[in-house]
Amino acid sequence: MRIVISIFLSCVTMYAGQLDSLKVYQMQDSIVVVANRYQVSPKNLTNNYLVIPKEQIEALAGHSAMELVDIEYPSAFILSKNSMGYGVGTAGAGLLNLRGQGGKPNTGVLVLLNGHPDFMSIFGHPLPDVYGMDDIRQVEILAGPASTVFGNSAFGGVINLVSGPDFDHTVKLKAEGGSYGTYNLSMNVARNFGKHGLFFTINRKKSDGHIDKTSFESLHFQGGWQYILNNTWSVSVQGRYVPYKFDDPSRGDIDNLNLGIYGDIKRGTGELIVRNTSSWLNGSTQVYANFGHHEFFDGFKSDDRTLGFSSYQNYLFSEQLSLAAGSDIILYNGRAENAFAKMPNGNPIVNEDDHSLTSFGLYLVGFYNPVKTISLKGGLRYQYNTLPLTNITPTLGLTFNVLPAVQMFANYQSGFRSPTLMELYLFPSANEDLKAQKINSYEFGGMYSWQKQNSVRLSLFSNHASNLIQAVPNMPPPPPETFRNSGKADQWGMEAQIKQHLTRELGVSLAYSYLDPDDLTLYNPKHQIKYMTFWNYHDFNLILHGKYVQDLYAANHSLAKLPDYNIVNIAASYRIMDYEIYAKLNNLLDRHYLVLTDYEAPGFNWRSGIKISL
Repeated sequence: MRIVISIFLSCVTMYAGQLDSLKVYQMQDSIVVVANRYQVSPKNLTNNYLVIPKEQIEALAGHSAMELVDIEYPSAFILSKNSMGYGVGTAGAGLLNLRGQGGKPNTGVLVLLNGHPDFMSIFGHPLPDVYGMDDIRQVEILAGPASTVFGNSAFGGVINLVSGPDFDHTVKLKAEGGSYGTYNLSMNVARNFGKHGLFFTINRKKSDGHIDKTSFESLHFQGGWQYILNNTWSVSVQGRYVPYKFDDPSRGDIDNLNLGIYGDIKRGTGELIVRNTSSWLNGSTQVYANFGHHEFFDGFKSDDRTLGFSSYQNYLFSEQLSLAAGSDIILYNGRAENAFAKMPNGNPIVNEDDHSLTSFGLYLVGFYNPVKTISLKGGLRYQYNTLPLTNITPTLGLTFNVLPAVQMFANYQSGFRSPTLMELYLFPSANEDLKAQKINSYEFGGMYSWQKQNSVRLSLFSNHASNLIQAVPNMPPPPPETFRNSGKADQWGMEAQIKQHLTRELGVSLAYSYLDPDDLTLYNPKHQIKYMTFWNYHDFNLILHGKYVQDLYAANHSLAKLPDYNIVNIAASYRIMDYEIYAKLNNLLDRHYLVLTDYEAPGFNWRSGIKISL
């Protein structure tokens, strides 16, 4: 603890602010749209809300926009163990914990794509290798349970990835290479034709990996069409298809034939969005789908599909009162098999039946300003799925603008996470009688901002989770384990952020988080310090960023302790007219650290490339 405090205090003298390119909504801004679902003035927000723009994603991300969640948000932790790609499975990376919730794999932090849920239907988790970074316009982070608006799996928070074209440039090209035989090639084409807009993206990336059998390769295709009917209505259609392969020796399986421990994934998404905008009524209606085919070296195969519909409208009654109402329907199903995995009696280990679920939800959220300095928030969701399970999740919030630059806020938030098809049906450990996990969270915080770009924010929070779905010993076996609603956790923590521009060219920032995770210690570090400094001189940009992690475990109940570590990275770029050359130096000090008990993360590695924007 003394080490953490000393580092924190020394960093305060060096780092205190925010990058000029990082989009942070100020209390003076008029309105923001939160995760494509409701509109609110920033001065009335009752919880932490962070937006990371495309400029920051391009400058710092290596292969996925999800990396920025770990870099920018104080309490976020994303497990990353390879030079490129996260992988899939219980030993795969891409795990995301936010304020102590998420899980491995992540089923407790909801990932949205343009405002709608995106997950693998059978296992219930997102696949961050699908998202990439080339067509992501911004990343939104909402910390804490948010099931009132976003429904199932918004247990610990919400990440919304907003994708779309860059119509400011007709053609954008990128070529990048680096350590471990890594390369990344992409082309973006976007063009407006009157009220119509067409766009297309193709990306190819590959890496041999930092150790044997950690290679990754993928293709990424995305395209779409946008049409502005008039000042009120617009329509957009877009889809993506991402096939990728990876090797991963940490899965723990035996590779007697030395073929590599591999996964072969093919996934696609599609969406149709109709938006309406006026002075008093704003909203959107979406129809979306995702699908996937997965194959693994041990013979496991699966196919899954999701079809969803969501609609919301935000009605402005007056300057004092606004209401947002919405509904959503999700149908998801999947089937898996493994011809080589048999039980002692000869029956397959994997349940080969086709399984499906349907969920339906309604929500209402209101914002009311009884006086100019106070805003009240209240909301309620009703959720039903065909198990059958019913969940009712309320939320309450208060914002007090003490002074024009000083804001205090407090909130109560609730969330739930329904059992996945895997937990219900897939393996012998499945349990069809599982109920939804529940969580109640309380938060109190404040923010002081000055000169618009500078701010200090502090948040205190507590989580009370119950009915947690866990694999527990089954007596008598077989099977040796079974899923049950057997866990609970009482967590609390704090987040602090200081952001400041020291000069016109120099900005610095520092963030610290503390977490008491209770028994949920799996990749929930007790202390994290994240720091960044940015220098912009004419067309030259330099960013130094890093993090210090203390008290990290690779298992719950404080088991499998991992060494503390500190990582420093540098990103630099120089623009000459339509050309930009850049370099990224990762783990600059070549720190040797573990992300699993017997698996070392990449040491020093580099990437450099060129971008052309026409």
